[in-house]
Amino acid sequence: MNTKLTSALLKLLLIYACTSPALATEAEYVLNFSNVMAPSHDSSLGIQRFVELVDERSEGRIKIRHYPGGQLGSDTETFAAAQQGMMHIAGGSSANLVNITRAFEVLHLPYIFDDRAHSHRVLDSEHFQQLINEQLEEIGLVWLLTFEYGFRNVFTVNRPVIELADVAGLKLRASRSPLEIKVIEAFGGTAVTVDWPEVYTGLRFGIVDGHGQPYGTTISARHQEVLRYSLENGFQYYAFLGLASLKQWERLPEWAQQILVESARDAEQYHRKIWTEQDASGRAAFLAAGGTINKPTPESLARWQQAGRNTWKGSGVSQEVIRSVLDESLTRPALAAKPTDAE
Repeated sequence: MNTKLTSALLKLLLIYACTSPALATEAEYVLNFSNVMAPSHDSSLGIQRFVELVDERSEGRIKIRHYPGGQLGSDTETFAAAQQGMMHIAGGSSANLVNITRAFEVLHLPYIFDDRAHSHRVLDSEHFQQLINEQLEEIGLVWLLTFEYGFRNVFTVNRPVIELADVAGLKLRASRSPLEIKVIEAFGGTAVTVDWPEVYTGLRFGIVDGHGQPYGTTISARHQEVLRYSLENGFQYYAFLGLASLKQWERLPEWAQQILVESARDAEQYHRKIWTEQDASGRAAFLAAGGTINKPTPESLARWQQAGRNTWKGSGVSQEVIRSVLDESLTRPALAAKPTDAE
């Protein structure tokens, strides 16, 4: 185990020992919620709403201690800690779960959603939730809540991207998700893995020529200071996930679990509202910083969609899970991979 991870785990153990339900004095149950996003980020505001709802509905019997800004480690570290029972609830990007589970990879399949409303129907679907939780249970996690990062658009520094062919020769930032790398390559670009805190520097010094992100995330990282162009092609969906430790979850009585679930659902609705406002203000901020926004024509968008959907084959996402998403589509396109394509 590397030094960084060891330090993070020691920090988690200390906080866990100090806030174990058995040692709680002001509440019957004290649960830690780790969060990699800054306190001002809309995901953090959503968690704060969740904290308030749980406190109110339990009449103080359950306290959630929220640790934003990566105080307890990266999302990769805290997801692993929750899996091991050392963290009650871990919050972070769905992209950074790939080394633990590929349960959420279906959300990242390019153009699997018709629009934002379609993504909401899927995330709210009891059938879809059951399919995902069956996979999570095997590795010791429980899917508690989902907040939106939103749909990714292509942002670039030096020249606009409008047509699919414009991506050729560009170095685009990628996370460590194999699917994200595969998507960039399918579009004709070169994927360069850069951890999020280093992306600003990477853009400024030409290590990467651009990235795919929603407006809110781009603005919160001050990338509008470097980026000049955006193509609103919404090619990939990403989410903020709150995952509970199954080991810790099973120690809670049924009434406490019910309050947590109900509060999570209401916090999700609250977050969807503020996300809409944040995304609109982020778009306006990008324009105010001198950015140029382009939209693909229907014909151009169809080419982006075809290239993106070609990555579904071999993605490792099962046919059953893909179908559960497409079943919530109002247009019901015949897009599901053939059974032989699913792994």
